[in-house]
Amino acid sequence: MTVTAPESAVERQARYETLVLPHLDRLLGFAARRTAALGDAEDAIQDMCMRAWLAFDDLQDAASVRAWLFRILRTVLSDNLDRSGRRSRLVPMTRLEDVHEELVADEGDSVFAEVVARIDAEMLRFALDAIPDDFSASVELHDIDGFKYQEIADILSVPIGTVMSRISRGRRLLAGVIMENRSKWALGSNDQETQSSARGVRAIGSTRRRPS
Repeated sequence: MTVTAPESAVERQARYETLVLPHLDRLLGFAARRTAALGDAEDAIQDMCMRAWLAFDDLQDAASVRAWLFRILRTVLSDNLDRSGRRSRLVPMTRLEDVHEELVADEGDSVFAEVVARIDAEMLRFALDAIPDDFSASVELHDIDGFKYQEIADILSVPIGTVMSRISRGRRLLAGVIMENRSKWALGSNDQETQSSARGVRAIGSTRRRPS
């Protein structure tokens, strides 16, 4: 019987860096949209990295490391939220859903598509921050980060049906935020020069996301 030699500290460190470092940019972006300042997001990532290092031996499948890291980060952000009481300012959800319903009733999908195509990262962050985190996290994990429904359910520790419901409602809420702010953001015009990042498209259901 072949006996596998114990992993050395150097080997463990190298394996940790190989698996974790490629995901830090996306994790930082996720954290930045849930903290008041970039420094807070960086602190959350540092905390996540420490927790991941301490629990690294618990990672059974290297292929699942990305979802594992997001789950740890969600815990860090939740702990910080409990301490800071963030998200005291939220746009009323009923009003946002009314805006979405008016958009659909008025057959304004083409207008909305044009508006969304002009959203930049700062506008997307504002829109996500304006709705409850339960909804924004589900939409972001699926439409921006490309996780499947079951992976999101594992990250958020909720049933898969809840994930699907939150994504559906979250998109409606984001549609309301975006359309309410299009005048302030100077969106929805024919000025082609204002078209920039299309990352916001994925926040309300881009066809480029991975299939669930």
